[in-house]
Amino acid sequence: MRETVLSKGSRVNEDVCDTLTDIFPIAMHLIASTRPSTRVRAFTCRIFASLILAAFSLTDCAAEGETILEPKRLHLGKPGQWEWDSFKDRAVDAEKFERKFPAKANASEHTLRIWQSDVKLTWPVTLNGRKLGILTTAETPMESVFVIPAGALKDGENTLVIAAPEALDDIEIGPVIITPQPVQAYLSGAKLEVSVTDVSNGKPMPCRLTLTRPDGTLQPLRAEPAADVAVRVGVVYTRNGRATLSVPAGDYILHAGRGFEWSVGRAAVALGASGTKEVALTLRREVPTEGWIAADSHIHTLTHSGHGDATIEERMLTIAGEGIELAIATDHNHHTDYAPITASQGVAGHFTPIIGNEVTTKRGHFNAFPILPGARLVNSKEEDWSKLLPEIRATPGVKVITLNHPRDLHSGFIPFGEMQFNPKTGKHADADALRGVDAVEVVTSAAMQSDIHLLYRDWFALLNRGHRISAIASSDSHDVNRFIVGQGRTYVAAKDSDPANLDLDEVWRSYQEGRLLVSLGLLTQLRVNDRFTVGDLATGLGESIKVEATVLGPSWVKADGIELFANGRVIREQQIQDDHRAGEKARIVWQIPKPAHDVHLVAIATGPGVTEPFWEIPRPYQPTSKTFVPRVIGSTNPIWLDADGDGQFQSAFAYAQKLITQHGGDRGKLRAALRGYDEAVATQVESLLGSQP
Repeated sequence: MRETVLSKGSRVNEDVCDTLTDIFPIAMHLIASTRPSTRVRAFTCRIFASLILAAFSLTDCAAEGETILEPKRLHLGKPGQWEWDSFKDRAVDAEKFERKFPAKANASEHTLRIWQSDVKLTWPVTLNGRKLGILTTAETPMESVFVIPAGALKDGENTLVIAAPEALDDIEIGPVIITPQPVQAYLSGAKLEVSVTDVSNGKPMPCRLTLTRPDGTLQPLRAEPAADVAVRVGVVYTRNGRATLSVPAGDYILHAGRGFEWSVGRAAVALGASGTKEVALTLRREVPTEGWIAADSHIHTLTHSGHGDATIEERMLTIAGEGIELAIATDHNHHTDYAPITASQGVAGHFTPIIGNEVTTKRGHFNAFPILPGARLVNSKEEDWSKLLPEIRATPGVKVITLNHPRDLHSGFIPFGEMQFNPKTGKHADADALRGVDAVEVVTSAAMQSDIHLLYRDWFALLNRGHRISAIASSDSHDVNRFIVGQGRTYVAAKDSDPANLDLDEVWRSYQEGRLLVSLGLLTQLRVNDRFTVGDLATGLGESIKVEATVLGPSWVKADGIELFANGRVIREQQIQDDHRAGEKARIVWQIPKPAHDVHLVAIATGPGVTEPFWEIPRPYQPTSKTFVPRVIGSTNPIWLDADGDGQFQSAFAYAQKLITQHGGDRGKLRAALRGYDEAVATQVESLLGSQP
């Protein structure tokens, strides 16, 4: 007779599971052979089946010799506090997990299995005071596995502890199970032979595989060949679309994808013990991006940045697997060259690598690229932007400087914090130095804002103040899976027929001219009068202007609305009915009257966030709200309307300066003059008069 240890040392006879399994078909036969009414028979069947399922749930029908330390789901956190509104009305089971249980000393390696969800901070796992590791820092539901070395269990009472961090971090755990097998053996119950090809030509392709249980839990696994894959819980990036996955027997859902532009393949798989199944999936390009290259200008490695978990070798597979065509290395205060590794990893034909540097200072983080091999490092201890930014610009090769995640707090400093920046007027304490920045991250997928439009409003304010700074998106990924490389990405206007040999002069020119599109799950394009597109100065305008916006995305993303902004104010908006169409989701044409003065036009489309684990939108990095509503977004950079016909663009700030030159501080005359201008110009006038800082 086998016995299973449950929480707090209670025991359940495992033969209950076996007996119920044996009598179930007999009971069903007896019910079917009697003659009650169909309704009574069906009701009896449902009741009996429910009792059996409940019994199975209570015992968990553990495998032979397994020790169940916790059979159910637990909420760990701090009573009376909650990290997210989803935990607000949920009782806290404990601040930490601690179980005492009887066991026998293990002569061989065992496996500790912990189901977990919503883990953001560090939760150490110890057995009898011996550290086994930490819970995986990921918010996606998954099972984490830990090696219990031989001798770590002892005869008699044992204690397992999952210790809580000091800061608030609501998490869920459970079941918690000890399996009397080595980890490798536990993960080798069955095999899945996977191949992924491009439906257009039948060729294998780099991609991401995501394996979950039917309930969406990421499944721990092994993957081979080791040299061709990057593996995390439930996730495999494969160099050539082929991999052998080893997992316990069971039912699974396999997804295959290659980032934003491609479809997602799906297969439900049932694997028996010691069984092997072959699964062949095909992907098709769903988002047309001819003339645009997919760039991630903010990428890290554990190898050279010192945190995260993606080694430089693994990073190459993730870049290729997410379909990034321009990969800019930006390790902290380090010049990383991907080129030699792309060759050794066999992905050199899929993207162009660029040496860059995230110049990481106590007063902001700035990416600089491209950088010539052998160039000196910038003095990252410099805190004066008027000295720092010229030094970055002087680094050999540099064409582009970006200001990264400007609302994030690092070293006690926020670049767009209230001490530095007025988000209404766009006035910045380091305004002169800021003119040396080419672009600002309005979307950073690994450092999302609670308000997805917050950084757009900041950017609009800068544009109205007269700064010519482009908007970009990036991932800031340090990880293989926790934050997906290329999830936030920038599309750069350039020839894209050969991703491994891009025309870099054209690329850098597009960065400098603002010929860029911002993407996090959607892609938005804009045209004026069928001629002008992002980065253009639209001239020769008539009294009515045709504005055409196009929203693109893959079938697994939805768009639900688009807004057209003039000088940062919404002038048109449109709901989008999207039934998961692939490619073009909406094409909207507006006729707008010619503005009385120059304005910049930007279109922003949004939609519900992706919540499936193959491309889940992450939670905010430094949240300002306890409510999390994931969204996808895609935006343009400006088309500059030369509405006054003088052949150049004038900002709201420039108009305000002219009005004050003409009318001085006479508020009556200024009020009369401002009737012909928009709110952005009025805001700048008030700022110059001293009513706004």
